[in-house]
Amino acid sequence: MKQILVLGAGRSSWYLLDYLSAKSAEKKWRVTVCDRDASSLSTHCAGFDVDARQLDVNDESALGHAMASADLVVSLLPPAMHISVAALCLKHRKHLATASYVSPEMRAMHNEAKENGLVFLNEMGLDPGIDHLSAMQAMDKLRTEGATISSFESYCGGLVHKEDCGDNPWKYKFSWNPRNVVLAGQGGHSIYRENANLRCIPWHQLFAKSQPLNIPGMGVFDSYANRDSLTYEKIYGLEAALTIKRGTLRRENFCKHWHVFVALGFTDAQTVLPPAINNFSKLADVLTGKQNISLGAWLVQNGMIDAAHKSWFDFFEDMSEVKLPEGAYTAADILQFMLMEKWKLASHDRDEVVMYHRIGYTLNQEQSILHSTMKLAGKDPVRTAMSATVGLPLAMGVELILTGAVSETGVVIPVTKEWYEPVLEKLVGQRIVFSETTETN
Repeated sequence: MKQILVLGAGRSSWYLLDYLSAKSAEKKWRVTVCDRDASSLSTHCAGFDVDARQLDVNDESALGHAMASADLVVSLLPPAMHISVAALCLKHRKHLATASYVSPEMRAMHNEAKENGLVFLNEMGLDPGIDHLSAMQAMDKLRTEGATISSFESYCGGLVHKEDCGDNPWKYKFSWNPRNVVLAGQGGHSIYRENANLRCIPWHQLFAKSQPLNIPGMGVFDSYANRDSLTYEKIYGLEAALTIKRGTLRRENFCKHWHVFVALGFTDAQTVLPPAINNFSKLADVLTGKQNISLGAWLVQNGMIDAAHKSWFDFFEDMSEVKLPEGAYTAADILQFMLMEKWKLASHDRDEVVMYHRIGYTLNQEQSILHSTMKLAGKDPVRTAMSATVGLPLAMGVELILTGAVSETGVVIPVTKEWYEPVLEKLVGQRIVFSETTETN
């Protein structure tokens, strides 16, 4: 019997556990889920044929003991924790699967994992993940037909359904890790190539330099460049492409208003503030110097927003006086605390995932653009579109590893046919479907 150890029972776990649990009888698998939060285990493991165990993954001895009987470890933990988990996987000779970007530390484990016949599968979620699978399938098909790829753009957004954000001018609620949203862009400069020109945007200017993007059949979104797009230049075979850009989507006007938070220091996660600054109102006062005036009014007064958008910031007023538990916090901590209340999915809310590829190519001396789009709505605050698009491809990757259906070993990113063909076929059955249209010049 194959043993699967899942670390983390958070927002992205429901569909992964649903899929693995459904396969357990057929495949003779046993799934164990560990999380230090008993309420998360209760919420996300209920009704599934899994063993739920409370465990602190920072306890290396306890984690090693849990890992000893596993064949494969799935890490749904924050990305910074993957490295210690991966090191234990090497020690205990276990396969590993995550939905996170490959870090330099993870990449450094490639040779040892390969020598031991282990698969350390990474970037098998939504973005990164489904974007790799769908883009490579589309581009491989074009290349097989004799096309030359001249430009590649890929965008993805974890959003809230339009019908469920009428009370929120930001039109955004959390369906994934709030910390990643608050610290968006802070991992380094965003780098991409556009019409043969190299572009490099410092993170603190990222949202100010966002651009509107009209997605066919879906409307206009804000888009901003995501990390270093040129990391995938060789992996995707795009060395000759004039444009290669990966980006993130938000609803219209989100980015210019989020830039206000960035510019004023609300997203600073480094400076620990005096304990007296223990709510959002006090934070806003010390960062702006305002007195006896709302944040929205101060921003209008100082020309940072127009009066028509004052409500975007006054939206937070009812939470601004709520005190944090005792402790010392950064500005980002205080902002996150407030947003987690204001941007919480209500019981009736549905999230939405949108993905879009725009691929320029030349075939038979004719220039064309392939538009490939995917949109998925969640069902409720637990069975979210984000959980489905992160958890399902990861679960399907686990299935491919444990059934011996893939030949790659070492640290792996799923960009080859042996990954994308079976996973995309399975995703169709889960309502995750891409629609393609071609525009010819």
